[in-house]
Amino acid sequence: MGHTIGGIMIDRAPTRGLATVLALGLTLSSTELRAAPANDTVLDKVSKLAQEGQTRFETADFAAAIQLWTQAYAELPDDPKYGKRRNVLAYQIAKACIEAYTLDPKQRVYLRKAERLFDDYLATIDTKDQTTRTKVEGTLTELREQIRLAEEREAAVEAAAREEASAAAATAAQADNRQRDDTAAQEAAVRRKAAERAAERDAKRSRRLMITGGAILGGGAVLLGVMGYGLSRGAQVDRDGAQLKTDGVTDPQPYIDLREQGFSANQLAVTTAAIGGTLLVVGLGLLVGGATGLKRARRDLAVAPSWHPGGAGLTFVGRF
Repeated sequence: MGHTIGGIMIDRAPTRGLATVLALGLTLSSTELRAAPANDTVLDKVSKLAQEGQTRFETADFAAAIQLWTQAYAELPDDPKYGKRRNVLAYQIAKACIEAYTLDPKQRVYLRKAERLFDDYLATIDTKDQTTRTKVEGTLTELREQIRLAEEREAAVEAAAREEASAAAATAAQADNRQRDDTAAQEAAVRRKAAERAAERDAKRSRRLMITGGAILGGGAVLLGVMGYGLSRGAQVDRDGAQLKTDGVTDPQPYIDLREQGFSANQLAVTTAAIGGTLLVVGLGLLVGGATGLKRARRDLAVAPSWHPGGAGLTFVGRF
């Protein structure tokens, strides 16, 4: 009874002690395979291991069959007269490897091991036995085709896994980029708000400076106006004194009064000139400084840093 595995016909017929005719034409007598001299404990052990392996093979425990037959193979003495027994075991191990692969197709090593065993078995067949050689060569050809197909399937699975991993990595990278862009945009928005608040504070401070400077400038102008009055009053006192002399007034009291009035007018003019001039300079400085700060604050409000996917930039903000 036979069994086809991936196009390879494998003999599944039970063999008692591996002493029956094998599918590839190897014939051994039961005495030749099992029987051994009473004192030949090695062959007894080989026969027992071989029979146990056959039992495991027939119950589909192919990994155990491979192990038992491999142990039996290793127990055979290194003597040419045991060549047939060694060939039988190697053939059985190769069959078990192919069967084991059908249960676990991921273990392609089973096919490789079967190929190696069949290849070694082919080398032991007499060149005159073309029938057996042809069968073994055909089995090897089918086995190598099975290996090729298995390698192609495995390569396809690996390629698909790589593509899936690459796609997953690309998706993860895109998610990371989006997260990074979102974080950067949020940070840029926070910085922009902070810059806007700072610019607003600067603008308010600049406006206060301009208001203060304008008030001080106005106060200075008023004092300069008082200074003009003092100068005008002093000039009037001089004219009144000259008129008294023209009129021939000899009484000293009018002259004393005019001198006091002139002194007061001059003192008023000098004092208001000093204070008014100082206020004028200070007020003008505050006015210019406030105007400059307000212009800078408006510029900072109009051009704010921003972030967008792919890079940073400036945002122009208009106020109407």
